[in-house]
Amino acid sequence: MGKRFLWVIAGWTFCHHAAAYDVLVNINGAIAANGCMVSFASQQMTVDFGNVATKQFYASNIPWGKQKFVIGLERCGGDATAVKVSFQGAADTDNAYLLQLTQGDGIATGLAIEILDVNSEAIPINTQSSAFTITPAVVTNELLFYAQYRSTASTVTAGPANATANFVLEYQ
Repeated sequence: MGKRFLWVIAGWTFCHHAAAYDVLVNINGAIAANGCMVSFASQQMTVDFGNVATKQFYASNIPWGKQKFVIGLERCGGDATAVKVSFQGAADTDNAYLLQLTQGDGIATGLAIEILDVNSEAIPINTQSSAFTITPAVVTNELLFYAQYRSTASTVTAGPANATANFVLEYQ
């Protein structure tokens, strides 16, 4: 048994050869002066709808509680001319254009959140907006949006109606 063990050890010694290779990795990129910094106030926002009665949603596809919010962009680079914004989050199961309410026990049902641009045109969730013009010389470029509830069913039940979305900026 001792000889067999030595032969196994000897076999492992000769079977495992270490090899070294030279590998070249090229990293390419460019630094652009077309970005901006998101203002401190815009880094974490809360849009408050307050308390809304279920009777406001008497049918499916009824909007309610349009609230304004602003994304501020500061210290924009000299090459910054425009930006597109997308709001990333869970799409509602009844209407994929809307932001789904945060799931949990006892939440409101038959309801989702709609994001609108400055012209009150809907921006589907996870989709880019039209381009907003940026002026580098301006201290803070303000991008105006709205959020509102929209019923997704003919009956809305009461409960917490919260949602979370992240915004993504794509500079032009």
